Amino acid sequence: MSLALSAAPAQAHAVLVSSNPPAGATLGATPGTVTLVYDEPLEPKLSTASVTSPSGRKSTATVSGKTMKVRLLSNAPGVYRVDWKTVSEIDGHTITGHFEFGVGVAASAGTSVPQINGFDIGLAVPRGIEYALMLLAFGVAVLQRLAPRIPVRLPVRSLALALLVAGLVVVVAEGVVAGDVLTYLGNGLPGWSRAARLVLEAGLLVLAVLTRRLSLTVLTAIAVVVAVAGHGADVEPSWQGIVVNAAHLVAAGVWAGGIMALAVVRLTGQWDRAGRRLLPHFTRVAPWAFGLSVVLGALQAYQLLGSPAPLTGTDYGITLLVKAGAIALMVPLSLLAWRRLRISVREEALLALVAVAAAAALAAYPVIPKEAREALEDAAASPSLSTKPKPWAPLPGDLTMGGRAGSVMTAMTLHPGRPGRNTIKVYLATPATKKSRATVEVGGRSTTLTSCGPQCRTGHVTVHGPTDLAIKVSGKGGGTAHYAVPALPAPDATALAKRANRVMDHLHSYRVKENLSGVRSAYAFRVPHQMFLRTFYGNGPQDTLWIGRDVYTRGRPSAPWKLKSHGVKVPVPYYVWEPFLPFVDATVVGHTRMRGTDVTVLSVFGGHGADPEAVWFTLYVDTGTGRVLRSRMWATNHFMDDRYLGVNQSVTIPSPDQP
Repeated sequence: MSLALSAAPAQAHAVLVSSNPPAGATLGATPGTVTLVYDEPLEPKLSTASVTSPSGRKSTATVSGKTMKVRLLSNAPGVYRVDWKTVSEIDGHTITGHFEFGVGVAASAGTSVPQINGFDIGLAVPRGIEYALMLLAFGVAVLQRLAPRIPVRLPVRSLALALLVAGLVVVVAEGVVAGDVLTYLGNGLPGWSRAARLVLEAGLLVLAVLTRRLSLTVLTAIAVVVAVAGHGADVEPSWQGIVVNAAHLVAAGVWAGGIMALAVVRLTGQWDRAGRRLLPHFTRVAPWAFGLSVVLGALQAYQLLGSPAPLTGTDYGITLLVKAGAIALMVPLSLLAWRRLRISVREEALLALVAVAAAAALAAYPVIPKEAREALEDAAASPSLSTKPKPWAPLPGDLTMGGRAGSVMTAMTLHPGRPGRNTIKVYLATPATKKSRATVEVGGRSTTLTSCGPQCRTGHVTVHGPTDLAIKVSGKGGGTAHYAVPALPAPDATALAKRANRVMDHLHSYRVKENLSGVRSAYAFRVPHQMFLRTFYGNGPQDTLWIGRDVYTRGRPSAPWKLKSHGVKVPVPYYVWEPFLPFVDATVVGHTRMRGTDVTVLSVFGGHGADPEAVWFTLYVDTGTGRVLRSRMWATNHFMDDRYLGVNQSVTIPSPDQP
């Protein structure tokens, strides 16, 4: 009698199986895109996600298949909150969750797995009423079919009307929480099944009014459409789960619903006249229906959970055990009744209602099906298994440079980075796809690159330098990236990069003018733990003030400050490249002048380890002082240009008490 031994289908959902960045991650720079991957395809019109920056600005997601992506145009340090809501295309159920990640600070992980919420608890009441009415309707129809000539008065019209009203309340409430009732009902097969359920319940009412009987055929059809939008649809293949779920509903309706119908006969004073005559007819089918429901319930448990562990390790499983316990208590009472030794119809009906209430409560404890748990386990295990070097990652001694071809971050690596014939590897970030073509032109000669992975292209070029090297990317978002390749081999800049980082870490105040993929921001930093940020969006500037542990925001410069959060201290000094240290393949790629000062231009790769991030930096270092005057970051959807000003000078940081 494990698992679904009542007429109620458990609520499976589109479960978050991975995110980039992961929940609770601490990053050095805001990712260009936050990616959420789920175990089921999503309804794009109803599934949403947003990322709220420390300044309170929200960025929303685009939805495709099982994935939601949120593009970010902010690099403010602080805690970023990700909120998501999914509506599954497979079962139509809605689930919400959230998590946090930090840029320059630590963040809590939040809830990235299904969690109970107040709406689910509230909806359990009408859902439980609907389940009980459906069971009772089955029982009444069974008694009418088994003993059509026994005179008994049963409230068939009222029962059919109540079932329709309860079904309407549940479906409309589910549509409201999904975001739009009409779109929800048009959400493929699960949406149409919910609409069909209401139509069938209305048809059941019409037949009850005309014939004073409840149709077993229509009730069976209702069980089928309920199963189509239940957790049976999450089984692979889905038709098997739906068939088992629907058959289980019908079997439970026959025996549990029959007991409830007999209880109605007893409560209405018809037991001596009709109930005792109905009982022998019912006992001919009830044991078989009960046994079938037990077998189908066990099969349903195996299909969904695969093991007993979730029964004791989750709220869902504990509630499920309560339901099974209520049904187990019904067994001896039913055996006594079926053998005519003792008839306890009211007690059996009460236990059936307890099981129905537990089944309705299960909707408030979303189950993670076996396939979803396997996907979660695979996602958790995959980072540790990612030991194979990335084909696009530079090797020690290579010349590697970041760049941009249209809207595609395009990084180029020459191996071995010496005069003559070199292997060129090119990293293509989204929006480029695995079908995107890339060609390289150097010295007037063009070469088409071949694929070395979904985001990798490779070929051979002859380079002596200094020279201009151009990479043309065709397809979505493509364009041409130009690289000023120095004379090879390029001088090693490891010591210079380390010195620049040490110099910058000793600054006590500075300002930053930033352009992040077209969005302008102005920062002011002052030791200890003070930061003021103004970001210029299309609808006007928005401000963030971080003093110690307190983060304040305001929607416009004239508005009062509002305390948004109290957490960790703002890291000062803070630079976008610090979390990517130690740099890989730091090389000198040029010399120029900025603000009347001689500048050495460095190119570095920021990724390291077995699974490196695809991020490159170009640093413009004051040759005399070793300070970084400008940094450019090249990452997916993240073209950041920072200019460092007002070094160790007075900077203006407003007070939260200022109007």
